[in-house]
Amino acid sequence: MSGLTTDEIVQIGLRVAGMTELPLDSGVHVPGHGIRRLLFAMDVNVGLLHMAKQSGFDAVLGHHPVGVLYDRGEVYRQHLDLLELHGVPRAAAQAAVGDFLDRAVRRMQNARFRMLPYESPNQTVLEVDAARFLKLPLLNIHNPCDALGRRILQDRIDAAAAAKPRWTVADVLALVASLPEAAYARRVYGISPLLGTGDLRAPAGKTVFVHGALSAPGAPIVRCYWDHGVDTVVMLHGDFDTLEAIRKEAKGKHLILTGHYLGDSLGITPLIRALRAAGLELTCMGGIIDLDAEGA
Repeated sequence: MSGLTTDEIVQIGLRVAGMTELPLDSGVHVPGHGIRRLLFAMDVNVGLLHMAKQSGFDAVLGHHPVGVLYDRGEVYRQHLDLLELHGVPRAAAQAAVGDFLDRAVRRMQNARFRMLPYESPNQTVLEVDAARFLKLPLLNIHNPCDALGRRILQDRIDAAAAAKPRWTVADVLALVASLPEAAYARRVYGISPLLGTGDLRAPAGKTVFVHGALSAPGAPIVRCYWDHGVDTVVMLHGDFDTLEAIRKEAKGKHLILTGHYLGDSLGITPLIRALRAAGLELTCMGGIIDLDAEGA
């Protein structure tokens, strides 16, 4: 094959996710063509770029945002859309979390403007400048994978709930733990999904996977789900203070954490397979779970 361009790789990602436009948290940072060997990593830093160049890769694809992407924080507002999707009236959601979302977006924009390495590790102009210096095409695809992964697991959750209406929180945790990506994360990284708060013996009730809006929901977002008929929230992870706040407010509700690599890889697996189907030689590392790799 003559190789793909960075734009063609983007189009594959959008097609797999059912999107037509690249979200604000994704981008082509150093364009290129003739790409046959692609290194795919969860996060991209300067060391990884040098390793890719020295190892003969034609380009690097990251999952998480890299470079400036000044307005990436706007993707976080999609938590409003997800709340509405799961039955929370738009006005109620706006009243409950609007100020929190505004503050989060302003905080992200300020971090992009400051561009301090300790505030935004692996997400500054340095990585893009290094890729350009190395003449190594660089891009990242974030929200398309996350949105697809959310739909994949939510469909599994809805099917399981329909088949067993009286299912428990333990059943939800078992469902997540049964995923092929979970088996890989457990075997390779020693990380398994866990109960963040709640009672495994309790009925799971309405269960929602909250993912695909740039980053994990803050405590006000989780509380809004709980206040509007959702009993069990499934999310990837949260920082310590957020999880502590959520636990204090649970009051009979439940939270399941998938783990970062497992949760992100749910929507990455279809992209990996589509890229290989297009003829690319793909190597995954740094948290990208490759179910089809030799020895996986």
